[in-house]
Amino acid sequence: MRKSRFLIIIILIVYWIVLGVNLPTLSNNTLSRKVSIVLENALWRNSNQEIAYQDITLDFICKNNHCDSEIWGFAPDFNQGEHQGTVTLNQSHNQWVLEVDLTINPDPWLSLSGKANYRIALTKKNNKVLVGNYQGHFNNKLLQGKASGIINPLYPQPLSYHKLIQAQDHPRLLFSKEDLPKIRKKATTQIGKPIFKKLEETLNQTVSYDGYVPNAGYYAAGQCFHALIEENPKQAEQAWTVTKTAIHTSYRRLFELSPVVTGIAIAYDLCYPFWDNNHRILVSNWLAQQAQLLIDGTPDKGWNPTAWSNWNARARGAAGLAALAILKEPEGYFSPDIDIEQLLTIAKRNIIRYLETAIGNKGFGTEGDHYTTEPFILTLFPFFTGYYHVKGEKFATENSNLAWLLPHYLMRIIPRDNGYPIPSYGRHRNYPGGSLFAMGMGSVPMNFLPGVMWVFDHYWGENGDKTLGIKNSLDAIFLLVNYPENVSIKHPSKIFNKVLVDEKKGFYVFRNQWQDQNDFVASIYGKREHLNKSWSFPDAGSFRIWGLGENWAVAGESKNKPENENIIIQENHQKLTMQPIYFESQKEGSGIVSLQAENWLRSFAVDYSNISGVPGLFVVVDQFNEPENNHSWVMNTQGNVTIDKNTFLIKRDRNVTMKGTFITPQTIELNYEEETQRIVATGRGDFLIIMTVQKNDIPELKVINNRLNPQVIIGKRVVGFKDKHIYFGTK
Repeated sequence: MRKSRFLIIIILIVYWIVLGVNLPTLSNNTLSRKVSIVLENALWRNSNQEIAYQDITLDFICKNNHCDSEIWGFAPDFNQGEHQGTVTLNQSHNQWVLEVDLTINPDPWLSLSGKANYRIALTKKNNKVLVGNYQGHFNNKLLQGKASGIINPLYPQPLSYHKLIQAQDHPRLLFSKEDLPKIRKKATTQIGKPIFKKLEETLNQTVSYDGYVPNAGYYAAGQCFHALIEENPKQAEQAWTVTKTAIHTSYRRLFELSPVVTGIAIAYDLCYPFWDNNHRILVSNWLAQQAQLLIDGTPDKGWNPTAWSNWNARARGAAGLAALAILKEPEGYFSPDIDIEQLLTIAKRNIIRYLETAIGNKGFGTEGDHYTTEPFILTLFPFFTGYYHVKGEKFATENSNLAWLLPHYLMRIIPRDNGYPIPSYGRHRNYPGGSLFAMGMGSVPMNFLPGVMWVFDHYWGENGDKTLGIKNSLDAIFLLVNYPENVSIKHPSKIFNKVLVDEKKGFYVFRNQWQDQNDFVASIYGKREHLNKSWSFPDAGSFRIWGLGENWAVAGESKNKPENENIIIQENHQKLTMQPIYFESQKEGSGIVSLQAENWLRSFAVDYSNISGVPGLFVVVDQFNEPENNHSWVMNTQGNVTIDKNTFLIKRDRNVTMKGTFITPQTIELNYEEETQRIVATGRGDFLIIMTVQKNDIPELKVINNRLNPQVIIGKRVVGFKDKHIYFGTK
């Protein structure tokens, strides 16, 4: 053992001398941060009678010139468990040496576990990147290899001042005891009265303990909130009746359990002053058990802990909120074998990973609109709010992807038939509408709030349908608590650009205005990542076009088949990804983007300038590595479609049309499948399609140099394709 230790020290000394790079010092500037270190091949197990090695990521926190002794590890290729341990960081002559002892825990499938220890030497490559090596053991096997790390700002962001909660300090999750008089007063204001009335209406809803989203927990929370505002113990008794039934109900899966836990955690927090000690202990113990279950997971098909899965977000959001509700409660309130602080940390780590992997930098979700927004309104927004109040740390930091979630949807909504839908992506083809805004108002940074409030007011508020986006009691609670009273509403165009680009996921939105049902919104999804073990549709390169009160290019049936998207049909489209190679945009909302797959390029262009003589001009070019093969172009639509040679005409109830013209290929088979409402074009060679949306007169197209490099003239607009992208000119 001494020889082994001596050998490790000699290796590290030689490494430091050879590398000769200065290391960061433990200063406020460099290490009030999160440090993440990847150890290559630092875990092993037998796989098909061969040893398979896996990497592990280690995370620890440093604040105010001091690093925590707690360290956490995650190795998803090894198993889905969270691995906790201790770290000692020694600094000498500008060198870092970390001594790590780690417990490798099993996951729900009882995979390999054990003890690991590592000695890690690191140098600083630049302001945030670390390089080095490690040596150590896992389950008595010697391991060594490269180590690399990154120093990131702390996330969630700590508040400059935060008052620590004490035992039995309630309410705490959505607001503090000191905030209560202000909220009672707010319920009587011009803003608060209609919200409070909607809350009372939700308390007349039927209570459900079954279904995909049982509302029993939310109902109990609503009764407790009403009891607290009105200082009415009788309503707290009604909440207790529902709570008692809810905690004695068996739920099919963790999926259905999670919203119940969220609601009961809030009910516990709000009804704390009214319920006696026996009630509190019963609920607190149940919350602790459910938090443990939602963290551990189950080994059946009713569980998916994958970082980017909505299951993970739903379950860990509820677990985290339950832990926040009972944190620091007196001895005897739940089993001492349950470490609430540890469960909270694991929940937080999983939620951060969900935000990092599932949500793009501008709020687009990899699982599509329904499965992205649902966990936010069911468990995540409550968790973010609770963590802010209990722990004094903010998830919705300025320009974080969470801060962009509501602005992202603000970009895509168009009024339709007394509703406010979006041109959607993913399974179920929908999103929660006003409920997303009612629940999420507290996660919008101050610089975005005026524009978000305009949309809320004009769609669901005083100038909209007056529903306030409230569908259940939790919506009403969150809206009343978080709706800002002293913020001036501003038109979204004063706050946001008309083009939104989610670079991480490859999603592009082009909007011409925020005015009425005639607004144009066009979008295209590049799908830069294919993430396994989650909902993923074959929608790489798929586009949507809405405008002049009608929906032209739409999502097809909610089935996981390529023909239900607006794409070129290809083999293995499910796993196809595309990378952006060109992008430009204009202030009025126009833009051009080119996306490249392995064997296919798609360029998509939008023109709202009216230079063409129409309010909406849309161009699609598809270029192939093997143009001699037949390819099928698909667009799902709505309305009355007629086909004439190389053109299609879509007409809706009013005198509003979309005309599409295939400039290339020269020979094309164009059909409309009436049953599925799908336009299909088949031909050899590259595709160039011009689509115009107009009222009344349809413009003539003039084609120049059709065979070699065609240009198309519409009005005074010139359209062409060069250097792998569409271009616009003027005549």
